[in-house]
Amino acid sequence: MTTTPSIWKLTIPTYATWNETGVTVAGNMNGTSGHDLGSLNIPVGIFVDNNYTLYIADRDNHRVVKYYANTAIGILVGGNGTIGDDLSLLSGPKGVAVDEYGNVIVADSDNYRIQNFAPHSTNATTIVSNSSAFLIGQMRDLHINVNNIIVITDSTYNRIVRFNPSGGIGTIIAGVNGTGSAADQFFSAFGNFIDTSETLYVADAENHRVQMWSTGATYGITVAGINGSAGSSSGQLSRPLAWIDDCQWPQHRYT
Repeated sequence: MTTTPSIWKLTIPTYATWNETGVTVAGNMNGTSGHDLGSLNIPVGIFVDNNYTLYIADRDNHRVVKYYANTAIGILVGGNGTIGDDLSLLSGPKGVAVDEYGNVIVADSDNYRIQNFAPHSTNATTIVSNSSAFLIGQMRDLHINVNNIIVITDSTYNRIVRFNPSGGIGTIIAGVNGTGSAADQFFSAFGNFIDTSETLYVADAENHRVQMWSTGATYGITVAGINGSAGSSSGQLSRPLAWIDDCQWPQHRYT
């Protein structure tokens, strides 16, 4: 069985209504952390496939777990809860996605590498690791586009970088001018989202804005928030960390 690439389409029916009471789908309902497969410890990255299987980068448990729909116990996909840098272990993973072949791609952030866990394998292969040829900083997010290109948020160097699935040198696609508040810069870049037209959105946390980068653009356009101004008014944001579009209603965006 194959899984479609990780441009997951958020579709909200026209008859949907808002419910302010959340439903726990993974982890303990009382909000406590834990190490068993029914618990999580600072989950920071998720991916949902077309079968509604939920993949979670469980950061402080140093693992990736998956939850089938309507189940309370997770299944280990990568890592085992022990911090480490061999091919079966992870250290502070912060992003996860699944490609069309069912490979689970992980931003193994504290090991400064991107790992590929093939289906039914507990040992990963390293797609990219830190090297003198291309430095990888702390990764905050990871996605895969329709061509299986891997896109990461590198918050150390405040840039968005893409890698071929076979690895190699990364290509900077946004944030080429260092840290700052200009249109071609980020200040603590966090979540990124790629829509089906290959438009990139980035939650630029310390600039309190979300930036949109069209394919091939050399600078971003602010689509949410006011640059440098944190606040709670309808036009402001305060340290946005993630962003997603509703593909059915393109004017509906969530941060």
